[in-house]
Amino acid sequence: MPYELAKLSFLSMKSEQISTPRLRVLMLIPQLGYGGAEQAFLRVAGFLSQYADVTIALMARDYGNGGYSIEGAQTNLPVVMLGGNQAQKRSLFAKGNRWRIMIRCLQILKSEHDVAISFLSGANLLNALSGPKEKTIVSERGSKRGDTGMSKWERLIWTRFLDPLTYKRAARIVCASSGLDGEIVSNNTGVADKTIALEGTVLVNHLINISDAPVEHDARSLGNGQTIVAFGRLHRQKGFDILLRAFVIVRQSIPTARLLIIGDGPEANTLVTLAQELGLTVGGLADPEAPAVTLAGYREDPIRYLRLGRVVTLTSRFEGLPNALIEALAAGIPVLAADCPWGPRSILAGPSDPLPAVWPVTQPLQLAHGKLMPHPDSAGAVEVWAREIVAALQAPVTRRSQAERREAIARFDIEATGPEWLRLCQDLVMASK
Repeated sequence: MPYELAKLSFLSMKSEQISTPRLRVLMLIPQLGYGGAEQAFLRVAGFLSQYADVTIALMARDYGNGGYSIEGAQTNLPVVMLGGNQAQKRSLFAKGNRWRIMIRCLQILKSEHDVAISFLSGANLLNALSGPKEKTIVSERGSKRGDTGMSKWERLIWTRFLDPLTYKRAARIVCASSGLDGEIVSNNTGVADKTIALEGTVLVNHLINISDAPVEHDARSLGNGQTIVAFGRLHRQKGFDILLRAFVIVRQSIPTARLLIIGDGPEANTLVTLAQELGLTVGGLADPEAPAVTLAGYREDPIRYLRLGRVVTLTSRFEGLPNALIEALAAGIPVLAADCPWGPRSILAGPSDPLPAVWPVTQPLQLAHGKLMPHPDSAGAVEVWAREIVAALQAPVTRRSQAERREAIARFDIEATGPEWLRLCQDLVMASK
């Protein structure tokens, strides 16, 4: 058999009992790491494992050493590797052969499970091609039409051919946000009846608690001044380049303002170069010179650093449902978030907030849980962002109470969305009988 079993460390969560027959659920994702989609995947797997026998399947062999642990708790699930080593993708023939092997392996696995749930486009396509339709749930986690990192041809192939094929062969399509749901339905005929938005998989209690956890001594000085905090993967998607350009203007009004960026990624060196070209000093948390821009690198539980800032910014060019923004609300610090596709509107808006029909907003819009900002690539965005950051830094220091923070993100808790995932699985099983 061209696959192998391993063990995976992931989070185990307690929840009230839901009466249901024991299901067999297969969950598929390209690979695992620290991204938001991967963490959401593990939390869904953790929830379902309380009521079902869950197996995780990975498309890539290079998934790390010793499995995964998120948010401090562990349990074991079986993991199946599909299709051999990633290095085999070098030639078109090898790639095709690898997909043939993965499809065959997945067909065998799906014959042994009641439902198969996949996250992210490659895994969704594999899940759909492996059939049968009545066992297939695919989950889209981000906007392809808003993805500025895709080439014109990549976007065309996916949105015109591969995605429609995937959706046609799936019984259910789960979207990370209502905005993404609308994008998929409006661009794919005949999928509205099987598409659903399930927003959020976070652990509210954990986020609230960890947002108050201590930070290292070398970071504490940032909490004594007018500091802006941003965090996430250092990738063009996140718009840190726009934030740096806005920060230069901020420093003209507030020369002592500082910017703390937490995270690592492929754009780290590019951002350092850009900051220096803009005349900004750059350093790390331990730098005694108090640089204008502090690049802290990867930090475990970055949410605990947010309270060092007067304002938290999310300048993303596109998202699915940004966990970073939900975590910012858990920290209770004032938030500025780009009106990107998709998620910020859903996260920041309260039940009574009227939202403009036009997307994106052209001017800042105050919502119940933060301020919705123009898209970072829109005309004049840098100046608008700079103006709003200055206002936030000059405003009185505020932080929401734990009760207010909990209320703001309660609807994104896995305890709220997990039962919906379980019901989707149960409905498919009942419909096939």
